[in-house]
Order: sequence, then structure tokens, then C-alpha cells
Amino acid sequence: MITVVDPDAARDALLAGRLSCPEPGCDGILRVWSRARARQLRRRDGGLIALRPDRARCRRCAVTQVLLPAWCVPRRGYDVEVVGAALLAAADGVGHRRVAAGVDVPAGTVRGWLRAVRAGAPALTACAVGVAAAAGASVFPAQAPARWAGRALPEAVAALGVAARAFALSLATPRPPGPGGHWSGVDYLAVIAERHRRHLHRGLRLADPGAALAALRGWPLINLLTGGRLLACGPPG
Repeated sequence: MITVVDPDAARDALLAGRLSCPEPGCDGILRVWSRARARQLRRRDGGLIALRPDRARCRRCAVTQVLLPAWCVPRRGYDVEVVGAALLAAADGVGHRRVAAGVDVPAGTVRGWLRAVRAGAPALTACAVGVAAAAGASVFPAQAPARWAGRALPEAVAALGVAARAFALSLATPRPPGPGGHWSGVDYLAVIAERHRRHLHRGLRLADPGAALAALRGWPLINLLTGGRLLACGPPG
């Protein structure tokens, strides 16, 4: 799976042969490989979004990828804003039935979301630590409410929020070119920063050919930083 910030820009890049395979050790180019099945996702305002993601296949390793927009949580019938609203309410101590009523989602579905995030809290927090460290920040500033301390789900949510802010501030936008070296005229710091940014994007399995990532905020950004595994980071089995 690849997370895309702008599906239209990603589709154009795919058709033009400008999307690279995200698989480790592969530098192949992706080609069009039909479309995934059509589906509908419910938004926070109750409206429905029709989605039929593009699929791509690597010309070198032959692995197939689905290109999902950043607002889409894989294998869920609700967009990430609905899931995020539920997680924030639960972090504040609201029971799953009241959370479900607040986001207009069946109680059993919300209970499953909360269980998944609690089970995956260590992995989600580790993901946040890694992203924030790459951005030169700590995920444990005194920003989260004190009542969240010591509770797995709230601490994971707080860590992801800090990581998203750090990423948005430090890594989403390429460093502007400087004056260059005295002898070569090459801005080596800009070259290093751009390589680091591309390496991070590859590790996150994201595609942003339209350079829209700098404007991404909130739960879509958090969903992207977790590689779409916000609700799927629990231990195996």
C-alpha cells in the first residue's frame, strides 16, 4: 500500500511512469494495474465519499500496490476524521457507547477501534518517536493534558499529535536552496536535506508528486505517518 496526499497528482505521476516502488531494496518504477474495488466511506458530517483507488504494479519486483488517499483508513468504512474524533473522545475518558453516539458509529465498531489502538499503543508511540526524532523533536513535551498520563491510548494519541506537528514544521516542505559552496556553487545542505526528506517519504510509503504534503494537517497527516496502520498496529494474533 502507498499513501498519497493528492490522488489526482498521484494518478498523473503513475500514468507518466514517475512513481517509484516503495518496497525495500527495489528501485523499480510502478505502472498502472487496474483499479481496486469501489467502496463508500462515511465522513464526519455524515456524508458519503465514493472511492475506487488506483492500483499499481512494479515493473521490477512485480509487487502490487494500492494507492490510498491520506484520509482513508484501510479496510474501514469511515474516514480518518471520524476515527480521530472517536480516539480523542476516548482519550478524555468517555466510554465507548457515548463515543459511538457522538460520532454516529455503531458501538461495537468503536469498541473495536479503541481495542485496536490500545493493543497497538506501543507500536504507535514508537512510530511517533521515530518520526519526531527525524524532525528533531521530542514526543513528550508538556503539551498533553495531565489526565492522559499513564494511559496507553491517550499517550499514543498525544505522541502522534506531537509527531505530526514536528513533521509538518520540519520535514514536509523542502529546504529552500541557499547560496551554494564557495568553490562549487552547490548548496550541499539543501542536497542532504532533500535526500533525507525523500528517504523518510520512502520509509513512510507515501507519494506526493503534487507537493501537497506541506498543507496536510490533523488526522490525515497522522494516518499518513502511521502508514495507514492507525487501527492495525497491534501485536500479531
